[in-house]
Amino acid sequence: MEPAGLAVGVLAIAGLFNNAIDCFEYVQIGRNFGQRYQTGLLILDGARLRLSRWGQSVGLSHELKDTQSLSEALKSAQEVNKAEQILSQILELFADAEGISAKFKTKAGRSEQELLVYNTQMDLEPTALTLHNKIRDLSIKRQNQTGLRQKAKWALYEEKYFKRLIEDITSLVNDLIELFPAAQASQKKLCTAEVAEMSAKGNLLMLETVVKSQDKLLEEAIVEAMKQMSPAAPNVTFSGCHNSGFQLGNNTGIISNLRWGGIA
Repeated sequence: MEPAGLAVGVLAIAGLFNNAIDCFEYVQIGRNFGQRYQTGLLILDGARLRLSRWGQSVGLSHELKDTQSLSEALKSAQEVNKAEQILSQILELFADAEGISAKFKTKAGRSEQELLVYNTQMDLEPTALTLHNKIRDLSIKRQNQTGLRQKAKWALYEEKYFKRLIEDITSLVNDLIELFPAAQASQKKLCTAEVAEMSAKGNLLMLETVVKSQDKLLEEAIVEAMKQMSPAAPNVTFSGCHNSGFQLGNNTGIISNLRWGGIA
């Protein structure tokens, strides 16, 4: 592909990336999901965050007119074409899911109760709401233009279709990440920054549960951050021949790193 053609291809990918991130904004979840709603929504958020991280790592978060840095990341025609196909597939997944939603709503005999949906700002627990809003903000910041497209929201009412959507999106994002292995070092740094944004321990514990098996890089960053938050184990040394006295305070659990020496 000639340089001019490559630049056009890169711009097309940037537009597809922007639209794909937008799509997550319009998905709602039916109330028949019950207690599984919160976890399901956060898993969807995790997929959005991971896609946005990939986009930033390859330079798609810049202004659409700035093609130089994008062309450096997307160097070959084969990579450009493959990335374009994958992003188009993600958009198709959302379109198919929206079609399933429309069919469910129009099926004869549906009650109003069956069509009720959750309100994220009202129905999520405080920690989950904090995570949801932070992930949303991070993902939007990584888009290559300001403002969301004006589009009607739609809902998935059947859990099997929701799970399928998540699984298929996760698989396609895996393909994007594998397509550009050189960008993974940048993605690790971005994971560290994401964890810093959600640094409260309760946030990280919930996030770790959500991203497990879905986002290995973020999971590793969370584990490392949790280690840093854990208090260091005490290191106490008793030495000499005659030691006596008492300890003030209370201990719970296992005491480790104690050394006893010089006992006659």
